[in-house]
Amino acid sequence: MPLYEVAVIAPLATTLTYDQPIEYEGTLSPGLRVLVPLGNRLVTGYILGPADIPEVRPGAKKKKVVLRPIVDLLDSRPLFPAAMIPLFRWIADYYHHPIGEVIRTALPGGMTAGSGRVIRLTRQGKDRLDELKADTKFGSAAWMDKLLSDGELDKGTVARMWRKITLQRRLKKWEQQGLLVIEQVLTKERVRSKREVVLALAPEPAENFDISACSTAEEAFRQLRQHISIDPGKAELTLLEHFCRFFITGGGKPVSRRDLNRIYSGTSKAVKTLVAKNVLTISERRIYRDPFGDRPLFAERPEQLTDEQQQVLSRLLPAVKEGKFETFLLFGVTGCGKTEVYLQATEQALAQNKTVLVLVPEIALASQVEGHFYSRFGDTLAVLHSGLTAGQRLDEWQRIEQGKVQVVIGARSAVFAPLAELGLIIVDEEHESSYKQDDGLRYNGRDVAVLRARYAGCPVLLGSATPSVNSFHNARSGKYTLLTMKRRVADRKLPEVDIVDLTSIKKSRPDLFFSDQLLDALKENMEQRQQSLLFVNRRGYASFLLCRDCGHVIRCRHCQVSMTLHRGSNHLICHYCGYTLPTDILCPGCRTGKVVPLGIGSERIENEVTQILPHARVARLDSDTAGTRKNYLALLKDVRDRKIDVLVGTQMIAKGLHFPHVTLVGVVLADSGLNMPDYKASERTFSLLSQVTGRAGRGELPGRVIVQTHQPGHYAVRFAAAHDYVGFYEQEVADRHELGYPPFSRLVNIRCSGKNEMKVQQTTVRVRDFLQHRLESTEKKKIKILGPAPAPLSMLRDRYRYQLLLKSDDIVALHRLCDQLLAAGSKVCPGTVRLAVDIDPENMM
Repeated sequence: MPLYEVAVIAPLATTLTYDQPIEYEGTLSPGLRVLVPLGNRLVTGYILGPADIPEVRPGAKKKKVVLRPIVDLLDSRPLFPAAMIPLFRWIADYYHHPIGEVIRTALPGGMTAGSGRVIRLTRQGKDRLDELKADTKFGSAAWMDKLLSDGELDKGTVARMWRKITLQRRLKKWEQQGLLVIEQVLTKERVRSKREVVLALAPEPAENFDISACSTAEEAFRQLRQHISIDPGKAELTLLEHFCRFFITGGGKPVSRRDLNRIYSGTSKAVKTLVAKNVLTISERRIYRDPFGDRPLFAERPEQLTDEQQQVLSRLLPAVKEGKFETFLLFGVTGCGKTEVYLQATEQALAQNKTVLVLVPEIALASQVEGHFYSRFGDTLAVLHSGLTAGQRLDEWQRIEQGKVQVVIGARSAVFAPLAELGLIIVDEEHESSYKQDDGLRYNGRDVAVLRARYAGCPVLLGSATPSVNSFHNARSGKYTLLTMKRRVADRKLPEVDIVDLTSIKKSRPDLFFSDQLLDALKENMEQRQQSLLFVNRRGYASFLLCRDCGHVIRCRHCQVSMTLHRGSNHLICHYCGYTLPTDILCPGCRTGKVVPLGIGSERIENEVTQILPHARVARLDSDTAGTRKNYLALLKDVRDRKIDVLVGTQMIAKGLHFPHVTLVGVVLADSGLNMPDYKASERTFSLLSQVTGRAGRGELPGRVIVQTHQPGHYAVRFAAAHDYVGFYEQEVADRHELGYPPFSRLVNIRCSGKNEMKVQQTTVRVRDFLQHRLESTEKKKIKILGPAPAPLSMLRDRYRYQLLLKSDDIVALHRLCDQLLAAGSKVCPGTVRLAVDIDPENMM
């Protein structure tokens, strides 16, 4: 009998071997989900391929390996192609994450089956309720009241209880005494394919005439009445008339019973009669949940390409046509037409009968790119991102796997889309840090995209107006092929940028965050009936609340960060854990009510604009106002239709948006990210300023940008104002080379977190000592261990956080050290402290 290598969803560094399912004939294909035993429970696993009989471990008591069979098969066809398995193995190895968890992350959510426990009182237990309630330790617990009143506990409640060892032992003891029963139950997937009931003609009338040959619903109904052998009643005739109309307008496909129910209340009874008399048949069919809702905005094809677009495509298209791996970095200024290059390259790949994967850093940007690709490729397009419901994501995934889709657009996780015959991968805005996952499987979607292209043997195109320093360094060193576009479409000029030094100016309205220069520009733009865009990199009304008497700042009780005032909802909100407080609070420090809002936020700027431009149509675009795709698209349409005069927004407006009538961009405060304790702070600030600057002057009229800052001399601000990426790059790499930061080294961030700060701190020290002890003599000079120290965000969600940073140009030595640390497990890190290893970290906050 065949054996199988299975990656289980469990914190195991290796795969396991299982036997053929009992009473199953045939061979199971790689990519199938299975239910397998692991210890005394059942878990979901993924078949990776055939396996050999494992060798007996040296010193083991049993001389023969006994393999357990697969319990159940969860799919009728594989969820991912076998060609993706080497990619999953590489990710698991490189990011030090269990391969079963890697595959689980890659697949749509809600597709995990397993087992759980339920607890039921026995008859003996019900007779001895007083004895259970009298238990000194657990008798007054909420779960005990539920057990005594309902007679059972569901698997969710039991799962939470089972984590406490003392409670687990007490429950097992009561089970031995016959007071209760602990049962294993299967947990099913939370999301499944959607089906609907449909109606079609029964064989007898269908043989007598071809209803699909009828040109109108009236003709079909007339012919049908002549070819059925029964005398239908009024209700049946009405239903058949509606059936014919849906059948003809639907292109001859079976008719949904739901559609008939919607327009005729007598459908249910009439269907039963017509099915019983062999006029209609009833069946089910798979339906796909629409991921778009409203159709994406239409984007026209340009009449001709620019010279630079043609030059770039002349180098890119041959690689797409030949189907060879090569990494291209497309460095093009904002408004140069990079999207049309993406579309032309996609057309070439589709002409080769290949598929295309397009990654964007955020859901908001995905909606923009969708419009261009949907206008060109229609229903051959699928989307994958976290904004979809679980059902929509499952449907899109299965459409892709079944080969019904040629182009996939999505955010970071779309890099795992089960596309076969990949011909091209595009990574738009490749510099964005949001391509990096911050928890769980800490992978970088851009880097995984490059590796997937290597495995698929196809080119990968990284595009940006402000490439990441690492990517540009790779292009300079010859690892990537550099493609450059220096001019905007139609030779439009890049906007002029004025820097306003907030440390030296006097404002006529000191109560506002606007300099007189920006105020005058807004008024002038309004008079000329042009649109303005104001960028502020923080949502909410005020970034913190301060007590005027004692200086206390209102902080989140779970995160030790200041809480943001949101005037719209009239709450203080923690942007990390979502904890809320009312606004009418006393100062916890001195118990007075003199707490005032300070700091900047998009709500506050919106409010100030309405004061200075009372007749302007002002809108705000941030995650609070664009909660749904429908709202987001509606707001973008209003801007394009010139129904909005001033748009205030956060990073959502900084990149990818094309508003031809926006001629003024104001950056309210450019310094907010410059002083972050992160070596990439300058790079992020430069990219953000350059991207938001690029929103101005994209139409017929020239653009203007006003940047307000307290640090006008900082090189990130100066080079962004001059549209000089190369100048910024040269300055940045010089600083990083001196300090030994990427791209001249590799980093690993090791973070410990837990609810007891002393234990977390002690664990981090123990980790450092372990690593230093494991360093070989030749590695001590190569690998630097920085820390331990509290993380800049020292507590999040009630967990204290300490971290270490490993720095070296020897990535192999870094991986070997991480392997040794994770293998040590509880010897170094106790169960109450969580250890996380982040390879190539983007966010060390």
